[in-house]
Amino acid sequence: MKLYLTSYRIPDIHVLAELVGKEPKNTKVALIPNGKDYYAPRARQVKIRTVVQEIKTLGFKVSVVDLNDYHNAPAKLASALKQFDMLWVMGGNTFCLREAMQRSGFDVAVHDVLEAGVVFAGESAGACVAGSDLHGIEVLDDAEFAEKVIWKGLKLVPNFFAPHADNPDFGGLVQQMVKDRGPDPSVVVLNDNQAWVVNGADAWKITGVKPDTLSDA
Repeated sequence: MKLYLTSYRIPDIHVLAELVGKEPKNTKVALIPNGKDYYAPRARQVKIRTVVQEIKTLGFKVSVVDLNDYHNAPAKLASALKQFDMLWVMGGNTFCLREAMQRSGFDVAVHDVLEAGVVFAGESAGACVAGSDLHGIEVLDDAEFAEKVIWKGLKLVPNFFAPHADNPDFGGLVQQMVKDRGPDPSVVVLNDNQAWVVNGADAWKITGVKPDTLSDA
C-alpha cells in the first residue's frame, strides 16, 4: 500500500514520483473532487478545474472521476480506478467527501485498487479520510454540509490527520483540535508544506517547499 497524504498540494514531487515509480509525464491521475460537493454546481466546477490545471502543470495526465457517477458500485468503481497510476483526492469538506465515498462504494473499492498498486494521494480532507476516524475534524469543516455524517475514516492507516497546522487561518483551530484529543500517538500534525508518506510497512513525514498561499483548502 502506497499513500501520499498532504496538508496542501504536493510538497515534494520527487518523493511522489518515486512512490509511483513513474515520472509525472507518464503518470495517469484520477482526480476525485467530491470534497467540493457542498459548492453550487458552477463554483464546484471552477474549483475542480483549478486543481486539475495545477496538477497538469506539474506534468501529470489528469482525468476527473466523480464519485457521484457511481452508486453502490464498488466493482465498477474499482475497475475504473485501476486504469490509473494514482488517485488524487481533493480537499474541501471532509464530511461531504466521506459521504460520497461510502455512497459510491469507494470504501470497498479502495482496498482492491491499492492492492493493484495504485497510489492513494490526497490533500487536506483527502488526507483526513484515509485515517482512523474524523472526530475533531468538525472544528475545521461543517459536518452539517453532509446529508449523512460518517465519523469513521477509511482506516487505510491507524492515524488521525490534522492538516494546516501552520496556516494563519486554520492553525489555531488545529492546535485546539489536537489538544482536545489528548495524548494520542496516532495523531499526525501537518503543516502546509508537509506530507505523510506510506510505502508498505514504512511511514514517514517529509517537508517540501511551502506554498505562498492556501487558496483551496
